[in-house]
Amino acid sequence: MSTSLWRTTTISALGGVFEFYDFVIFAVFAPQIGAAFFPESAGETGATLKAFAVFAVGYFARPVGGILWAHVADRRGRAYVFSHTVLGMAVTTLMIGLLPGHATLGIAAPILLVVFRLMQGMALGGEIPASLCWLSEHAGLRRTGLVTAILLAGVNSGMLMGQGVSLLIDTVFGSQQVLEWAWRLAFVFGSCIGVFAYVIRRHVGETPAFTELKERGEVERLPLRTLVRDSPRALIAGFLMCSVHAWIVAALYLALPTFLVQFCTMTKPHADGIALTSAGCGSVIYIASGWLADRFGARKLCVLALLSVAAAAFPAYGMASANGSVPLIALGALAGAFIGGYLGLLPRLFAPEVRVSGLAVAYDGAAAVVGGTGPFVMLFAAERWGAPGVAALLVFFSACGVAGVLLAPRDKSRDDTQEVATRPSILPS
Repeated sequence: MSTSLWRTTTISALGGVFEFYDFVIFAVFAPQIGAAFFPESAGETGATLKAFAVFAVGYFARPVGGILWAHVADRRGRAYVFSHTVLGMAVTTLMIGLLPGHATLGIAAPILLVVFRLMQGMALGGEIPASLCWLSEHAGLRRTGLVTAILLAGVNSGMLMGQGVSLLIDTVFGSQQVLEWAWRLAFVFGSCIGVFAYVIRRHVGETPAFTELKERGEVERLPLRTLVRDSPRALIAGFLMCSVHAWIVAALYLALPTFLVQFCTMTKPHADGIALTSAGCGSVIYIASGWLADRFGARKLCVLALLSVAAAAFPAYGMASANGSVPLIALGALAGAFIGGYLGLLPRLFAPEVRVSGLAVAYDGAAAVVGGTGPFVMLFAAERWGAPGVAALLVFFSACGVAGVLLAPRDKSRDDTQEVATRPSILPS
């Protein structure tokens, strides 16, 4: 890649690290948040489930924020949204970290918690679609897979950072102090790095694709209406693929420590270490998979990865209680191969004049419906049916992803078919 593209990719990835860290530490500290804001709940599990319900509220707000910000991005430009959403995330993260608990504010405490979580969700809803579009349009067709995979490696590293901060705070302060107050330090730290992300993004330039649209006078007045009218198949395909991504993040990264502690009798530091390793391996796999998708074709790679995930799901979860680290980390690596591959395909599904809106509806819609409820559904399934129930859900979403890849329309101006036609393929047809 050229120096300018490396710089563009780095700015985008670093912002993804910081912003997604701010969003996911809520799930990492769900037991502590549940104890602070829902002390009347029956037992630790009840409080934790209520905290995960509030966590889901942020996901439900993402489509609303995504559509609103996408309208601005498709009308005014990608760079404006790309540089401003991170500031909203930083402010709301600080407010959550400083918000007094139920013992001080009573019922107002959980209400305000929900409000701030809604605001977080709306900020993130605009961030990722705008970032994907901004970066892919700078990269061009031949490098879209690699640069978007690096972006998602940055986002995934935000989860990695969240798990690392959790492990550090647990080690330094001990479980009792973390329960009482020390969990708030993670939110204060997140707000500081969010402001830093805003500073490095505020002077980024507009993409060539949007600049050309604006010069030709082809900017859509109502991009969402045009998107729904002209691209229903692309929306369905994008939503199905993004649903797999959302479930993988929820089940194999965010809720994994809670699952291992409550259902596999692991200590929290051990469970955090497994989730930390899984997220770290995922970041590396994303980049390798994105490079392979550019070279050999995203569709074949995605289908192969999903079939492998489905085949490994039951054995991996079946061995979790006895040896949770190796099989689940390997499963996370297989899932990461799909995420790194499909992400470069996603922006190609939509025309430039409605691209951010299309990404927002598919990505944020799946995040709300699947990702927001994912931790709750996973823990509920584990409580009712054990590890096999959780594995069955992963197989189901893998099948949805295969259906999405097969359904994705092949637009010769945006698809990967022509790019790989002259190259030897190492993947099965």
